[in-house]
Amino acid sequence: MNDLKEVVEIARALHARNVEHARLSWVQYVTGYDFGVSQAYEKLTEVLKDKNNFETILAGREKELSSLDRRRIDIVYLAFKPYHFSPELNELDLEIERKSVQLAQILNTHRFVLDGRTVRSTELTQILRSEPDRAIRKKAFLARAQVNQPLVDGGFIDLVKLRKEYARLYGSASFVELKLEFDELKPSVFVGWHETARTLLPSYEKRRMAIGEKYLKDAPAMPWDYLYVEAQMAPELNSPVDMAKYDDVLQGFFFKLGFDISKDNITYDVFPRRNKSEWGYHFGIDTGADSRILANVENRFHEYGVLLHETGHAIHTCSLDPQETILNMGTSGIVHEGFANLMGQFLYEKEFFGQFFGSDTARTQVAFDELKPWLQIKKIREVASIFFDQGLYRTNITSLDDVNGLFLEKHRSLLKEEPYTDNPPWAFRIHHTTHPIYLHSYFMGDVFAEMLKHHYCKLNRGASVKDDFKGFGQFLLEAVLKPSGTYPFEELFQRISGEPFSLKYLAG
Repeated sequence: MNDLKEVVEIARALHARNVEHARLSWVQYVTGYDFGVSQAYEKLTEVLKDKNNFETILAGREKELSSLDRRRIDIVYLAFKPYHFSPELNELDLEIERKSVQLAQILNTHRFVLDGRTVRSTELTQILRSEPDRAIRKKAFLARAQVNQPLVDGGFIDLVKLRKEYARLYGSASFVELKLEFDELKPSVFVGWHETARTLLPSYEKRRMAIGEKYLKDAPAMPWDYLYVEAQMAPELNSPVDMAKYDDVLQGFFFKLGFDISKDNITYDVFPRRNKSEWGYHFGIDTGADSRILANVENRFHEYGVLLHETGHAIHTCSLDPQETILNMGTSGIVHEGFANLMGQFLYEKEFFGQFFGSDTARTQVAFDELKPWLQIKKIREVASIFFDQGLYRTNITSLDDVNGLFLEKHRSLLKEEPYTDNPPWAFRIHHTTHPIYLHSYFMGDVFAEMLKHHYCKLNRGASVKDDFKGFGQFLLEAVLKPSGTYPFEELFQRISGEPFSLKYLAG
């Protein structure tokens, strides 16, 4: 790494600006106040736009380098390259950032109204999980669409157009291809997804009809029924728990996997309040030094799924070597989400839930085992969301009606789902605003997680990951977490599994 000493110093200067930007973003999301997020982003881009920095990086690319240093210089070059096309592109980048921050403020402070009463997002979720009246559940589900119009009025379509223009000036076929380039993914990774979704659709439909017959008096299950039906399959999901003890619960569980989170600097902000974002997030403020988790819990067991997922992100961040500034920049969001999704899945295993339902462990495991095949096949719905997210940048969008039409068309073509409203909930999912072309990371992360379990069992001659919990944790640390920035996602997947990325693991 001595050959890249100057490049490393540049990366560390960029990292310092990223830390400040992340801290201010954290404040905005937990309080609703913006104390200069866009200004911090501008300071960050000053490092990226510095011509001397870029010339140093270009000189580094001309050197004879080890394979690891070649990876480092490629990561840094990819980060800096777009800031050296034109001043016009850089101005557009700042305009996109400012608009994104403005719209995030709308989403973070918006509160839904149900029957004339202001309700939190978590309250809507509780209705969807526990209300036996389907009409009330449907009303609660559709209430999430209330933020569609405010977001569009605030400039969402303008934001989409700005991103399209950025991609045009950059020279990409579309904003989708541009984002995939910076995620080190080939567009071909999505080839065959439509066909796979259609292959899985009969199994999805069969289970959807079966749970409708069993739990909904023969009515086909609809999206506003899913959380309710899942709670009927496994009533433990809605069990009251004392979330004030979350810290001890999480520490005890992750210690079983070999991760001592008591030694990591992880800050939690988990209870709802006014103007706080109603989503769950992990803020990797400073790699190996400062991780923060935002959540909104209401004292129900299922909410530990969010805390397990977000703590998975924190463990990943804390497992990275803080001295490897550049390699950490190269960590794929898919790997990040895959590990976090894997941790979230332990909600349904006795190694976690046993501390809540100790006397009923066997019965609870039976209920969760019945639930898991439905949760697995239901993931194909995400394919429609992913292609809707991409479609925003491949379609001429000029109005809310256009966005709604695109959403309904994707669900009809991929899931054979006929429209149940002309204003479907989509804007409440903040990723469309702040993290475009990212939803595939969760879905591909699920596939990655399934591959990891399959491969570990293969290495251990069929033994379950639960047969040696700490051994599985060590495998994840050494095979996934530590080297996660050393390789692009598709290469890391192949190195672990021995074969290219494939959706076959989702199909079971």
